[in-house]
Amino acid sequence: MVKLNEHKRVVLSLIVGGLLLVGLFLLLTGASQTARAASGNLFATPGGGGDCSQAVPCTLRVALSRATDGDTIYLAQGTYTGTGDAVVVITKSIALYGGWDGTTTTPIVRDPDAYPTTIDGEGARRGVYISGDITPTLQRLRITRGNAAGLGGYEYYGTYDAGGGVYVITATVTLADNEISGNTAQHGAGVSLINSRGALWHNTIVGNIATGGGGGVFAYEGAPTLSGNRIVSNTSSTNGGGLYFFNAEPSLLYNTITGNHTDMFGGGASVASCAPVFIGNIVIGNEAKQGGGIGLWYSDSLLTNNVVADNRATDSGSGLWIGGSGPSLRHMTIARDTGGDGSGIFVTNAGLTPSTVVLTNTILVSHTVGISAAAGSTVLLEATLWGNGTDWDGDGDIVTGTINVWGNPAFVNPDGGDYHIGPGSAARNAGVDAGVTIDIDREPRPKEGKYDIGADEFGQEWNIYLPLEMKHHP
Repeated sequence: MVKLNEHKRVVLSLIVGGLLLVGLFLLLTGASQTARAASGNLFATPGGGGDCSQAVPCTLRVALSRATDGDTIYLAQGTYTGTGDAVVVITKSIALYGGWDGTTTTPIVRDPDAYPTTIDGEGARRGVYISGDITPTLQRLRITRGNAAGLGGYEYYGTYDAGGGVYVITATVTLADNEISGNTAQHGAGVSLINSRGALWHNTIVGNIATGGGGGVFAYEGAPTLSGNRIVSNTSSTNGGGLYFFNAEPSLLYNTITGNHTDMFGGGASVASCAPVFIGNIVIGNEAKQGGGIGLWYSDSLLTNNVVADNRATDSGSGLWIGGSGPSLRHMTIARDTGGDGSGIFVTNAGLTPSTVVLTNTILVSHTVGISAAAGSTVLLEATLWGNGTDWDGDGDIVTGTINVWGNPAFVNPDGGDYHIGPGSAARNAGVDAGVTIDIDREPRPKEGKYDIGADEFGQEWNIYLPLEMKHHP
């Protein structure tokens, strides 16, 4: 028994000694530092050199290497740069939050306005690269000067550089409350979404430049949701100054798309070979050769409660250009679009494919020509408020329906971009039931027993509705 007990003591001593040696090794190699951040929160500063704890932050690069699925990285004020192809590379389901105030003790305080966090590609690399079957979140970051030159990312009869600011492939990403500006790429200079079901909430995507398509956002395949974003003053050379969707099925909800420019097709948004849903968007002051506001090419999109106004085309379709498509437009306000052939809406064939367009409860006013349809195309209208130099023309088949109204839409302040209707509007109580139960402000339809024509439903609404995008806000 004595020998057995001595044997046990020897074994126990060896185990304890081994554990001490392992602990010393981990301490020396830095593995224990990861354990110190085991709470799921990591903290980074531009000049960090610590263990990624709140008390002793590390660099962003170190935090990204140590984060695991479910972790959150808090970024302090400052500018974060990098080397290689992207400043930030994300391949895990993590959250990256900007605006941390840098305090070393709990609670964690974020004020992105006071403590802005900038991801700077320095014109030499992408801002953010995200890939894999993951669900990351990026919130309250300023992503700027990303450049996708030479990085590829989009394959379609050739390889094109995509996603200067943010490039996403396959991941279900959430981008919320970010400012994405001053980025460049062939496609999707601001954001490129490749086969992604991601969500963009309340971002400002401004001043990005694409030498191909999608100055602000480019989506190919996948079904992303864009809600409550400001897509402003982006440019492209071919398609979609603001937005370009190709073979994708996005949903666009309550975005402001303004001041974007393309040399070719779809100043505000260009849609090709897909059918996005447009609900409650404001598309104002964009410019293109064709489709100053929106261009639809081989698209059966559903457009409801949108305002398309003050856009410009140098060729045709100053508000909308529709080719080879079968869209349905309900409760649209289309007004004061200019340029080119003077048509607010231009409808034509695409190759051998004719267009058949259905418009219900449409305000279509203040154009040289309200709607122009080329031979072979069909336009079916019901409940239209007209008021143009010429309301319709062309060799196509235009059926105006049983309700046609001519009069003043009485917009509240169109010069200021306010296309709500006033009490004296000819659109008031003049529409039909198109199956739309809310208006552009998400207030109920009808309010006075009959439906109004256009995106806005006149009348006082006393109920308070939580905005749709806030319900999903991260």
